[in-house]
This record gives sequence, structure tokens and C-alpha cells, in this order.
Amino acid sequence: MMSKRNFFGFFVMTLLCYTLQLYAQTSEHKYWVRLSDKNNSPYSIDAPQEFLSDRAIYRRIISGSLEFTIQDLPINPWYVSQVAAIPGVQILNRSRWFNALSISCSDSTQLALVEALPFVLSIEMVQKLNKPKPTGSTSEYDEESYTKSAISLSNLPHYPYGVAYAQQKLHDLDALHQRNKLGQNIHIAIIDAGFLNAINMPCFEALYQENRVLSTVDFVDHDGDVYADHFHGTAVLSTIAAQQEGVYMGTAPKASFHLLRSENADSEYLIEEANWVSAAEYADSVGADIINSSLGYTTFDDSTQNHSYAEFDGHSTLIAKAANMAASRGMLVVASAGNSGADSWHYISTPADADSILTVGATDNLGNYAFFSSVGPAADGDIKPNVAAMGYQTYVYTPFDSLPVQANGTSFSSPIMAGMAACLWQSERSIFGITNIDLLHLIEASSSRYYNPNALLGYGIPNFKKAYLTLIDSLDTSTDLSILDIYPNPVSAQQLQLLIQSKSPLEVSINLINLQGQTMHIQVLQLEEGGNFIQILTEDIPNGTYFLEVKSTSNKKMRLIRKIEFLN
Repeated sequence: MMSKRNFFGFFVMTLLCYTLQLYAQTSEHKYWVRLSDKNNSPYSIDAPQEFLSDRAIYRRIISGSLEFTIQDLPINPWYVSQVAAIPGVQILNRSRWFNALSISCSDSTQLALVEALPFVLSIEMVQKLNKPKPTGSTSEYDEESYTKSAISLSNLPHYPYGVAYAQQKLHDLDALHQRNKLGQNIHIAIIDAGFLNAINMPCFEALYQENRVLSTVDFVDHDGDVYADHFHGTAVLSTIAAQQEGVYMGTAPKASFHLLRSENADSEYLIEEANWVSAAEYADSVGADIINSSLGYTTFDDSTQNHSYAEFDGHSTLIAKAANMAASRGMLVVASAGNSGADSWHYISTPADADSILTVGATDNLGNYAFFSSVGPAADGDIKPNVAAMGYQTYVYTPFDSLPVQANGTSFSSPIMAGMAACLWQSERSIFGITNIDLLHLIEASSSRYYNPNALLGYGIPNFKKAYLTLIDSLDTSTDLSILDIYPNPVSAQQLQLLIQSKSPLEVSINLINLQGQTMHIQVLQLEEGGNFIQILTEDIPNGTYFLEVKSTSNKKMRLIRKIEFLN
């Protein structure tokens, strides 16, 4: 389950104002209901635009993972209606990847009716009735605190980073920022415990004025308000998106965000892994590029649900499976390693063990291992964490202070890394087909311990200047090809005209790909040096949305993709 140590581990000043909040009580058990099939569904893998956004499909085209399977189909809505029709049963969340529902009910008779449905495959309890906490007991949330440090606004060095300078300079991220790589056009889904008052905080003023919070969804209470819950997501968001003139700048201050709440800070049950699954599927459907998850799960309020280290083999827990599925669909999943390094558990949490994601440990501002950062390897021997970033005395914003405060935890090294990855990925991805896995390996290869990884820091501390230069060197022909014009767009004539600039003679393939991933037109031709006017006959192309792909036949990295509409 999510270790609360993954939130804020080791701070000094207790936040009494928040911990006075009463624990929410529930009168119902919660269950994970697996369904047997998706038969007779109104959805089809031949029409993914009915359940995935154009941006989600575009991401798959870029990543090379454009294969739609039955896992992508939404649950058969008739099955959902039959479960919902049972009195006293409430559907909480849905999972298309696992063909499952999260439900709540308090009566064994109600559960028996669900179990009797012919399409129900299995039922697992994921949360028992909450019980009031014993008098005098404390949780790790009760003990969480921040360290305030005196910040003088009159003469802060390192403009524009201010107090955030060390946590970015450790990775030479300023080399990308100086090239105006600030996360533009990258969509980041933050899956967390809540974003208390973020919408009203001055450090996020530009974020909201520029409408870069694209959506907010609460998968816990389903009340649509992620701003009234825990403050942890607020602090996580700040490491990426916060801006305060001369005082602070996050790692990707121009990125856009989906703020998703999956974690109930008042309890610790398997239901939160199920919530995370639904949040990750939502991130997939809206076309998010990166998921940051500063959550991790080891043990639960119900000890019968506890994970064992043996389960952390990268593909056994529900949440690790979901993280890998997200990665297989072209998203870069970045997760905190956990804060149990000094505890008896010692090891990483899940989904930090997931095979295909970027797991981040914590260091201090000099790059030294932070004593609380959970260690690897994964149970199957995979190197975890993959890399590390500053998570000790990291500067973050909370709803309780107008200036940044210091905090400790891999909860912050993870989003710092996610923001840096956004800056590295933002332009090269769409132009040259850099996939999420390419990006993950590039970040690892730029790291300080790449040739000598260990269980504390994995491949070490990435250097984003080095990663960027490596990327540019590998694309030394990248400027040889560019699309100067597409006319008309939308296409309302019998032909499409392209103006393509090439710096040398080059053979290319021009392809029209529909939203089902089918190639509707292929044209291989030889470009001359300079401008090339190209005509594509389109009378046989049905109306709809397409992706125009122009790629070199000899260099797979030389690839241009543009979205076009046909309205013939």
C-alpha cells in the first residue's frame, strides 16, 4: 500500500492546522470486481476515437505502440448497468485495462447478488469498514512537518531559480531552460492525494491564468474537487510548475497538467491501488505524456492485504501492472522510490518496482544519497531506483506558507525528475519520434553511475545537458528535413499539397494514417536539395482526422508527424 513515508518523511515543524481535520468514516466495504469478458460491447478496437482522445492516439503513433487491444475497450456498459441496478451497490471507479469495477456495499446479500451475475468473474475485498483510530494514536500524517528557513527576498541569488537553484543545477537543467525548453506542450498527469488550495496560490498564478490545468478528477470521493483535500499534491505540483519572480521556478514551468486524486490520506487500503489504476487509464485517454506518482504501497491498515518484498518483481502487484500498461501506451511513468531506507522495510515500494517506468530515489543538494530513500533492487534483481534527484531539504510550496519551505522525501525527487524529462522531451518527441522508452534510457545513460549502478541511486544523477547534447548528436541529420506548408488544412479539395524542405537529396515515405492506425496512403519519393512541392491525391480518402507522416527510408529518427483534417 502507499507508504505514508512517501509523502513527507522527516520534517521539523508539525502542521497542526491540517492534522486537526477529522478522519472521514465510511459505512461500507469496498470491492474489486473482475468481469469475465467484453462481449457485445458497443465499442470496437477499430474505432478508438470513441474512447481515446486524438492526442492519446497521436501519442501512440509517435511511440510506435499503435496497437489497440481488447484491454483498451471500455467495460461493457450493459454489465455496468446491471451491477449498478442492485440496491445498495455503488460503482466507484472502472478499469478498462483490467475489465473491473470498484464498488461499495455494506450488506452481504447485496454482494451475493453481484457475485451471482453471470459475467462476474471474481470479487476481492479491497477495503474493510473504517474504524475510528484509537485515542492517542498517531499516524505518519500526524507527524508530518516542514522546515521553514529564513528567505530574504531582497537579494536572492541565481535568478530566476532563487531557492530552487540547487535542485535544478544538480542536473544542469538550466542548459535546457536557456534554450526555452520549459515543458511547453507536454501534458503531465499528477496522481496524488489532493491539491489543497492550489488554485488560489500566487505561485501557481501563471499556471491558471494560462489555462494549463487541463482537468481535475477525484477518484476517491468523486466530488469533483481536488482542491479541498490533502496538501501533498500541492507540494508535488510546485516542484514542477511553481513560479515566484526571483524566488522560485519549477523544473517545467510551462507544462500543462491533469490533477488526479487517487489517494485517501486518512486510511491505507488496497482500494487506493485500484483508484490509481483508474487515474492512470484516465491519463491515457486524455493524451497525457507523463505520469508522476509520488505514491507507493507496502503495508495496509488491514495487515492481511500487506505486500511482501517478493511481490515487488516489477509485474505482480495491481499497480505495477497498471504502470507498465501505461508505459506500453507511450507514457513516461515517473515514480518515487519510497522513504523507507532507514526503516525495517528498507526496500522500494510499488509501483516503484514496475519494469518499464522511471523510479527516482533521493539525494541532498550535493548528490549524496539521502538516508531515508528506499533502496533496491526490485525482487527480480532489476536496478531500482533507476536514477536519483534532490529530495533532501528540497524547496516546495504548501497552502500554509507564502514562501517556499524545505521538505524531505522521494515524493519531491520524483516530480523534479518528471519536469526535467518534460523539458528534454518537448520538441524532439514530436519531430523525431523519441519514445517514452527512448527517453527513459537516455536519462539513465546521462547519469553519474551509468557504468557502475548500485541499490541506493541506481544509475545515479542524470545530467540533462549531457542528455540533450547526446540526443542532438544522435540526430545530426535532424535539421535536414522540415515541412514548410500543408495546403489546404483542413483538406477540402481533391488533393493535398506539401512543401517540404530538405538540405540534401533524400528518399522519404509519405504516409496518411487514420485514427485506427491504418495507413490509408503510402507514397515513396526522392526529395531534391531545397524546397520540394508534393501533391497527394485525396479523392479516395474518407472524411476524418489523419496523421501525415513524412519519414526517411534510411534513418528511422528522421520523422515528421502532423495532424490534418479531411472535409471533402
